[in-house]
Amino acid sequence: MNFPGLAVALLLAQAQTPTPAIEVRPSSTNVSIGERFQVVVELRGPTGVTYDFPNEISDGSVDLIQNRSSSTAESAVYDAQVFAIGESGRIPEIEIQYRAQDGTQGTVRSRAIPLNIVSTIDPAEQNPAPADFAPPQPIQASREFWIASGLAGLLLAALLFFLIRRLRFPKKPSDPSVTPAVTPEEEAVRSLDKLGSAQAARDPKAFYIQIIQILKQYLERRLEAPILEMTSTETLGFVKAHSWTAPHAVALRDLVTSADLAKFGGATDAPHAEKQIQLVRDVVSRVDRLRRAEIALSSSPDAARKTA
Repeated sequence: MNFPGLAVALLLAQAQTPTPAIEVRPSSTNVSIGERFQVVVELRGPTGVTYDFPNEISDGSVDLIQNRSSSTAESAVYDAQVFAIGESGRIPEIEIQYRAQDGTQGTVRSRAIPLNIVSTIDPAEQNPAPADFAPPQPIQASREFWIASGLAGLLLAALLFFLIRRLRFPKKPSDPSVTPAVTPEEEAVRSLDKLGSAQAARDPKAFYIQIIQILKQYLERRLEAPILEMTSTETLGFVKAHSWTAPHAVALRDLVTSADLAKFGGATDAPHAEKQIQLVRDVVSRVDRLRRAEIALSSSPDAARKTA
């Protein structure tokens, strides 16, 4: 195949294809700033050539927007406005791309067309004013507009009244709710119930640590003595000396001894866990019963007369 010959043939074919001619026709060359006018861009060339007209053309001084309803395959109509004066007020060069039936492509460019920017001021006026300024026009407000405005005004007034009222008459703070204090007996019983329901899943060491803590905390709160800070020996001495707890001194000694063995010696007395819980319950019940009896006795009339 003779490639050089083919290239020459293509060049000759392209040379034989005539270049389309472009013509730009503004509807008027005397326009004012912002005035709308039309520009027709028409191309004439061989049959079968397609043209690609740009949708918008703008160089900052003139805007052209294609009016598709008035455009054809060989021409395009643009709605134009000019926003500059002097040499800048002109229709810029327009470049159109085309394609022939044989596949030949190219571009054609128009020349710039100067525009005569005219003034909108009437030269006969003593105090000229821009002629494109329309006089003030009355606003035609509908009935619905006035109804909506009235409702909005009422809503705004109600909101302002509410805010002023809140600022001048603040809402009285509600009285804080007082949670009744938990008595030492209630606290001890709840803790024992919880320990009894979970003691089977706990190791003996943890069980005895908790039950001794419950016992000491109850005795400290009810007998008003620093039992939590006492050693095991000091605690047993205090329990033995107090009339309310003395009857349980021996059983409490066995409880404290088992707890010490579980904590420090590793020995276990887990089979007697329920018995130990019941012992502490009995201590709590006895101390609470004797305390209430003592309060009732001190408040009786006979006790008051003896005191006097």
